[in-house]
Amino acid sequence: MKGSIVMGLALGLALLPLAAKAGEDASKMPAEFERMKSLVGTWTGKAKMHGDKEESVKVTYALTSGGTVVMERLNPGTSHEMVSMYNMEGGKLCMTHYCSLGNSPKMTLKKVTEDGLAFEMKGKTGIASSKEMHMHALNLTWKDADHITAEWIAYRDGKAAPAHPFVLTRKK
Repeated sequence: MKGSIVMGLALGLALLPLAAKAGEDASKMPAEFERMKSLVGTWTGKAKMHGDKEESVKVTYALTSGGTVVMERLNPGTSHEMVSMYNMEGGKLCMTHYCSLGNSPKMTLKKVTEDGLAFEMKGKTGIASSKEMHMHALNLTWKDADHITAEWIAYRDGKAAPAHPFVLTRKK
């Protein structure tokens, strides 16, 4: 038994360098990922999430997985909490949105501008069908280091629904 534990630990330590090489190196992330990392912290603001009524929202961004993933939590601790994970895959910035609708659409970076990043779904990874209501795109726009707009675009019956912009300010 003791020999098995020692052997398992030795094998795990031997494979550790290989596991590190298989993923993305946190010290060599592209500018788009560094832009996402700049969001780490707590943000508050307003959005029309459920109809025409503007609601207060809170969004937190945290760095995780050895600095290779940015985790976004929308309205953490509430019944409508949603999580999005931003990571590099094959040299491209991607995100998966774990929605309160019960699906998890996957988006890739479509466009980079001086003040923003635009993500969009390709195919239907994370949803049952293209007719299912889901978040289909996200446009992040930086006004400055402490003010952003996150515009979520939902699809319903295969067509874009009105956008849901979140106007956010970094909490200090």
